[in-house]
Amino acid sequence: MKTLFYLITLLPIEIVRFSVKLYCSLGFYKMNSSYKVSLVNINICYPDLSETEKLVLARDSIVETIVSGYETLQSWSRPIHKSGDRIFKVENNFLLSQNILASEGLIIVAIHNRSVDMLLKWVNGKTRTTTLYKKVKNKKLDHFVRAQREEGNNKTFETNISGVRQIYKALISKKVVCLAADQVPQNNMGEYIKLFNRDAYTTTLAPSLAIKTNKPVIYFCINSYKNSLLSISINPCNKDIYKDSKHKLSLNKDIEKLININPKDYSWEYKRYKKPPQGVKNPYEGI
Repeated sequence: MKTLFYLITLLPIEIVRFSVKLYCSLGFYKMNSSYKVSLVNINICYPDLSETEKLVLARDSIVETIVSGYETLQSWSRPIHKSGDRIFKVENNFLLSQNILASEGLIIVAIHNRSVDMLLKWVNGKTRTTTLYKKVKNKKLDHFVRAQREEGNNKTFETNISGVRQIYKALISKKVVCLAADQVPQNNMGEYIKLFNRDAYTTTLAPSLAIKTNKPVIYFCINSYKNSLLSISINPCNKDIYKDSKHKLSLNKDIEKLININPKDYSWEYKRYKKPPQGVKNPYEGI
Protein backbone atom coordinates (compact mmCIF):
# COMPACT_ATOMS: atom_id res chain seq x y z
CA MET A 1 0.00 0.00 0.00
CA LYS A 2 2.90 2.33 0.73
CA THR A 3 4.24 1.80 -2.80
CA LEU A 4 0.81 2.56 -4.27
CA PHE A 5 0.54 5.82 -2.33
CA TYR A 6 4.08 6.73 -3.35
CA LEU A 7 3.27 6.28 -7.05
CA ILE A 8 0.01 8.22 -6.69
CA THR A 9 1.82 11.16 -5.10
CA LEU A 10 4.71 11.55 -7.53
CA LEU A 11 2.86 14.47 -9.11
CA PRO A 12 4.23 17.81 -7.79
CA ILE A 13 1.95 19.48 -5.26
CA GLU A 14 1.81 22.63 -7.42
CA ILE A 15 0.13 20.67 -10.22
CA VAL A 16 -2.32 19.13 -7.75
CA ARG A 17 -3.26 22.56 -6.41
CA PHE A 18 -3.67 23.98 -9.92
CA SER A 19 -5.94 21.05 -10.89
CA VAL A 20 -8.09 21.45 -7.77
CA LYS A 21 -8.46 25.18 -8.37
CA LEU A 22 -9.43 24.49 -11.99
CA TYR A 23 -12.08 22.05 -10.77
CA CYS A 24 -13.40 24.65 -8.34
CA SER A 25 -13.52 27.30 -11.06
CA LEU A 26 -16.17 25.18 -12.80
CA GLY A 27 -18.41 25.50 -9.73
CA PHE A 28 -19.20 21.81 -9.30
CA TYR A 29 -17.84 21.86 -5.74
CA LYS A 30 -20.94 23.80 -4.64
CA MET A 31 -23.04 20.63 -5.01
CA ASN A 32 -20.76 18.73 -2.65
CA SER A 33 -21.97 18.17 0.92
CA SER A 34 -18.49 19.05 2.25
CA TYR A 35 -18.84 22.54 0.82
CA LYS A 36 -22.34 22.94 2.26
CA VAL A 37 -21.19 21.85 5.72
CA SER A 38 -18.18 24.17 5.48
CA LEU A 39 -20.44 27.08 4.65
CA VAL A 40 -22.72 26.32 7.63
CA ASN A 41 -19.72 26.22 9.98
CA ILE A 42 -18.22 29.41 8.58
CA ASN A 43 -21.56 31.20 8.98
CA ILE A 44 -21.62 30.11 12.64
CA CYS A 45 -18.00 30.97 13.41
CA TYR A 46 -17.54 34.13 11.34
CA PRO A 47 -20.92 35.89 11.28
CA ASP A 48 -19.30 39.29 10.71
CA LEU A 49 -17.79 38.34 7.36
CA SER A 50 -19.60 39.53 4.25
CA GLU A 51 -21.48 36.92 2.24
CA THR A 52 -18.83 37.09 -0.47
CA GLU A 53 -16.04 36.57 2.09
CA LYS A 54 -17.84 33.52 3.51
CA LEU A 55 -18.26 31.98 0.07
CA VAL A 56 -14.59 32.57 -0.79
CA LEU A 57 -13.42 31.10 2.53
CA ALA A 58 -15.60 28.01 2.05
CA ARG A 59 -14.25 27.51 -1.48
CA ASP A 60 -10.64 28.05 -0.43
CA SER A 61 -11.02 25.63 2.47
CA ILE A 62 -12.28 22.93 0.07
CA VAL A 63 -9.16 23.47 -2.06
CA GLU A 64 -6.88 23.17 0.97
CA THR A 65 -8.74 20.10 2.27
CA ILE A 66 -8.21 18.23 -1.01
CA VAL A 67 -4.57 19.30 -1.25
CA SER A 68 -3.96 18.31 2.37
CA GLY A 69 -5.42 14.88 1.61
CA TYR A 70 -2.71 14.55 -1.02
CA GLU A 71 -0.18 15.67 1.60
CA THR A 72 -1.39 12.88 3.89
CA LEU A 73 -0.78 10.28 1.18
CA GLN A 74 2.68 11.73 0.65
CA SER A 75 3.39 11.51 4.36
CA TRP A 76 2.25 7.88 4.57
CA SER A 77 4.47 6.85 1.66
CA ARG A 78 7.70 8.63 2.64
CA PRO A 79 10.24 7.82 5.37
CA ILE A 80 9.99 9.90 8.52
CA HIS A 81 12.91 12.18 7.57
CA LYS A 82 11.34 12.91 4.16
CA SER A 83 7.63 13.27 4.95
CA GLY A 84 8.02 16.85 6.17
CA ASP A 85 10.29 18.15 3.42
CA ARG A 86 7.87 20.98 2.62
CA ILE A 87 7.75 22.22 6.23
CA PHE A 88 9.72 25.45 5.86
CA LYS A 89 9.05 27.26 9.11
CA VAL A 90 8.43 26.22 12.74
CA GLU A 91 7.22 28.89 15.14
CA ASN A 92 8.22 28.52 18.81
CA ASN A 93 10.05 25.24 18.27
CA PHE A 94 11.78 25.82 21.61
CA LEU A 95 8.49 24.99 23.39
CA LEU A 96 8.73 21.45 22.07
CA SER A 97 12.49 20.99 22.42
CA GLN A 98 12.72 22.27 25.98
CA ASN A 99 9.85 20.05 27.14
CA ILE A 100 11.39 17.02 25.45
CA LEU A 101 14.70 17.75 27.20
CA ALA A 102 12.95 18.15 30.55
CA SER A 103 11.57 14.58 30.21
CA GLU A 104 8.78 15.29 32.70
CA GLY A 105 5.87 14.48 30.41
CA LEU A 106 4.08 16.65 27.87
CA ILE A 107 0.56 17.03 26.45
CA ILE A 108 0.51 18.00 22.76
CA VAL A 109 -2.90 19.20 21.58
CA ALA A 110 -3.50 19.42 17.82
CA ILE A 111 -6.38 20.54 15.64
CA HIS A 112 -7.41 19.37 12.18
CA ASN A 113 -5.54 21.88 10.09
CA ARG A 114 -4.28 20.29 6.88
CA SER A 115 -2.58 16.88 7.27
CA VAL A 116 -2.66 15.68 10.87
CA ASP A 117 -0.61 12.64 9.82
CA MET A 118 2.15 14.81 8.40
CA LEU A 119 2.18 16.84 11.61
CA LEU A 120 2.30 13.72 13.80
CA LYS A 121 5.08 12.21 11.70
CA TRP A 122 7.08 15.42 12.12
CA VAL A 123 6.59 15.27 15.91
CA ASN A 124 7.52 11.57 15.93
CA GLY A 125 10.77 12.54 14.28
CA LYS A 126 11.58 14.57 17.39
CA THR A 127 10.30 12.30 20.17
CA ARG A 128 8.36 9.11 20.80
CA THR A 129 4.68 9.68 21.39
CA THR A 130 1.55 7.98 22.69
CA THR A 131 -1.51 8.95 20.69
CA LEU A 132 -5.25 8.35 20.72
CA TYR A 133 -6.42 6.87 17.44
CA LYS A 134 -9.84 6.79 15.78
CA LYS A 135 -10.25 3.62 13.74
CA VAL A 136 -10.60 3.82 9.97
CA LYS A 137 -13.62 1.89 8.68
CA ASN A 138 -11.66 0.02 6.02
CA LYS A 139 -9.75 -2.69 7.93
CA LYS A 140 -6.82 -2.87 5.51
CA LEU A 141 -6.36 0.89 5.49
CA ASP A 142 -6.85 1.02 9.27
CA HIS A 143 -4.01 -1.47 9.76
CA PHE A 144 -1.78 0.52 7.40
CA VAL A 145 -2.47 3.93 9.01
CA ARG A 146 -1.97 2.59 12.50
CA ALA A 147 1.33 1.00 11.48
CA GLN A 148 2.47 4.35 10.06
CA ARG A 149 1.63 6.17 13.29
CA GLU A 150 3.41 3.53 15.39
CA GLU A 151 6.56 3.52 13.26
CA GLY A 152 9.66 4.06 15.41
CA ASN A 153 8.20 2.52 18.60
CA ASN A 154 5.45 5.11 18.95
CA LYS A 155 2.18 3.88 20.46
CA THR A 156 -1.46 4.39 19.53
CA PHE A 157 -4.63 3.49 21.42
CA GLU A 158 -8.24 3.66 20.33
CA THR A 159 -10.35 6.59 21.38
CA ASN A 160 -12.31 4.93 24.20
CA ILE A 161 -12.15 4.57 27.98
CA SER A 162 -9.36 1.99 27.76
CA GLY A 163 -7.36 4.25 25.46
CA VAL A 164 -7.81 7.22 27.81
CA ARG A 165 -6.41 5.11 30.67
CA GLN A 166 -3.36 4.30 28.56
CA ILE A 167 -2.84 7.98 27.75
CA TYR A 168 -3.03 8.87 31.45
CA LYS A 169 -0.62 6.06 32.32
CA ALA A 170 1.86 7.28 29.69
CA LEU A 171 1.66 10.84 31.00
CA ILE A 172 2.26 9.76 34.59
CA SER A 173 5.28 7.84 33.26
CA LYS A 174 6.59 11.16 31.88
CA LYS A 175 5.90 10.34 28.23
CA VAL A 176 4.76 12.68 25.46
CA VAL A 177 1.07 12.24 24.58
CA CYS A 178 -0.74 13.66 21.54
CA LEU A 179 -4.45 14.48 21.36
CA ALA A 180 -6.78 15.95 18.74
CA ALA A 181 -9.13 18.20 20.68
CA ASP A 182 -11.54 19.47 18.02
CA GLN A 183 -13.52 16.30 17.27
CA VAL A 184 -16.97 15.54 18.64
CA PRO A 185 -16.47 12.98 21.44
CA GLN A 186 -18.55 9.89 22.03
CA ASN A 187 -21.68 10.21 24.14
CA ASN A 188 -20.96 10.75 27.84
CA MET A 189 -17.31 11.60 27.09
CA GLY A 190 -17.65 15.37 26.67
CA GLU A 191 -19.44 18.53 27.73
CA TYR A 192 -21.10 21.48 26.03
CA ILE A 193 -18.59 24.32 25.84
CA LYS A 194 -18.68 27.47 23.74
CA LEU A 195 -16.76 27.35 20.49
CA PHE A 196 -17.01 30.58 18.49
CA ASN A 197 -19.88 31.57 20.79
CA ARG A 198 -22.00 28.47 20.13
CA ASP A 199 -22.36 25.41 22.35
CA ALA A 200 -20.33 22.52 20.95
CA TYR A 201 -20.07 19.05 22.44
CA THR A 202 -16.39 19.06 23.37
CA THR A 203 -13.84 16.61 24.68
CA THR A 204 -12.63 17.49 28.17
CA LEU A 205 -9.71 15.06 28.10
CA ALA A 206 -6.86 17.53 27.52
CA PRO A 207 -7.85 20.02 30.26
CA SER A 208 -8.71 17.16 32.64
CA LEU A 209 -5.29 15.58 32.12
CA ALA A 210 -3.62 18.96 32.58
CA ILE A 211 -5.34 19.75 35.86
CA LYS A 212 -4.86 16.21 37.24
CA THR A 213 -1.19 15.87 36.35
CA ASN A 214 -0.03 19.50 36.13
CA LYS A 215 1.97 18.52 33.03
CA PRO A 216 2.81 21.18 30.43
CA VAL A 217 0.44 21.62 27.48
CA ILE A 218 1.35 23.00 24.06
CA TYR A 219 -0.82 23.46 20.97
CA PHE A 220 0.12 22.49 17.42
CA CYS A 221 -1.25 23.20 13.98
CA ILE A 222 0.14 23.03 10.47
CA ASN A 223 -0.59 25.78 7.96
CA SER A 224 0.04 26.71 4.36
CA TYR A 225 2.92 29.15 4.05
CA LYS A 226 3.97 30.33 0.59
CA ASN A 227 5.14 28.78 -2.67
CA SER A 228 3.45 25.48 -1.65
CA LEU A 229 5.51 25.34 1.54
CA LEU A 230 4.12 24.71 5.02
CA SER A 231 4.63 26.08 8.50
CA ILE A 232 4.04 24.64 11.97
CA SER A 233 2.73 26.84 14.77
CA ILE A 234 3.51 25.77 18.32
CA ASN A 235 1.77 27.79 21.00
CA PRO A 236 1.71 27.74 24.80
CA CYS A 237 -1.59 26.96 26.46
CA ASN A 238 -3.66 29.48 28.35
CA LYS A 239 -2.78 29.12 32.05
CA ASP A 240 -6.51 28.91 32.79
CA ILE A 241 -6.25 25.25 31.81
CA TYR A 242 -4.81 24.61 35.28
CA LYS A 243 -7.66 26.40 37.11
CA ASP A 244 -10.67 24.41 38.32
CA SER A 245 -13.24 27.01 37.30
CA LYS A 246 -11.80 27.82 33.86
CA HIS A 247 -9.83 24.81 32.57
CA LYS A 248 -12.54 23.44 30.28
CA LEU A 249 -13.44 26.73 28.62
CA SER A 250 -9.78 27.55 28.01
CA LEU A 251 -9.40 24.65 25.56
CA ASN A 252 -11.86 25.96 22.98
CA LYS A 253 -10.54 29.50 23.38
CA ASP A 254 -7.08 28.27 22.43
CA ILE A 255 -8.52 26.24 19.53
CA GLU A 256 -10.18 29.40 18.21
CA LYS A 257 -6.82 31.19 18.23
CA LEU A 258 -5.20 28.36 16.25
CA ILE A 259 -7.98 28.36 13.65
CA ASN A 260 -7.72 32.13 13.27
CA ILE A 261 -4.05 31.89 12.26
CA ASN A 262 -5.18 30.93 8.75
CA PRO A 263 -8.88 29.94 8.63
CA LYS A 264 -8.78 28.42 5.13
CA ASP A 265 -6.50 25.64 6.43
CA TYR A 266 -9.05 24.37 8.93
CA SER A 267 -11.23 21.33 8.15
CA TRP A 268 -14.53 23.17 8.03
CA GLU A 269 -16.23 20.21 6.33
CA TYR A 270 -16.38 18.38 9.68
CA LYS A 271 -19.77 18.58 11.43
CA ARG A 272 -18.41 20.08 14.62
CA TYR A 273 -21.86 21.06 15.95
CA LYS A 274 -23.63 17.81 15.07
CA LYS A 275 -24.57 17.05 18.69
CA PRO A 276 -26.42 20.21 19.75
CA PRO A 277 -27.86 20.63 23.24
CA GLN A 278 -31.39 19.37 23.78
CA GLY A 279 -33.90 21.69 22.17
CA VAL A 280 -31.37 23.24 19.77
CA LYS A 281 -31.75 22.52 16.06
CA ASN A 282 -29.00 20.57 14.31
CA PRO A 283 -27.49 23.15 11.89
CA TYR A 284 -26.70 20.43 9.31
CA GLU A 285 -30.26 19.18 8.80
CA GLY A 286 -31.02 18.72 5.13
CA ILE A 287 -27.37 18.41 4.05
